[in-house]
Amino acid sequence: MDAFRPDPVTDDSQGAIQGELYLGAALSPTRERNADRVPVTVRANLRQRGASAVSVQILDLSTHGFRIDTHLTLEIGAQIWLRLPGLEAIPARVAWIEGHQAGCAFDRPLHPAVVAMIVTRSGGFKTLS
Repeated sequence: MDAFRPDPVTDDSQGAIQGELYLGAALSPTRERNADRVPVTVRANLRQRGASAVSVQILDLSTHGFRIDTHLTLEIGAQIWLRLPGLEAIPARVAWIEGHQAGCAFDRPLHPAVVAMIVTRSGGFKTLS
């Protein structure tokens, strides 16, 4: 959260407030995540509200989200549905976009056993760290 830190040393006789603006995590190049993502290569279907499903490639996956490579034009905060092989469509939201890649967060976390199954089927890591 942004915060204003008053400068206790500086005294301005005109009554102006002096200090520094602390932006905290906004300056950090890393993204905060709820769970570690596992690299995978999985084809899945992704659907936006009011659109047909299209094929996307999942690049990494966790209980809380995933990163995809896609040609779709997505918007941050957009509601989407991801259909992984053998599962029903899972609701998620777009968290960030960089070029043709997007990071998305599931509305409800997946069970770790579901993620492990998908990773194992993709030929990726056998266990989650």
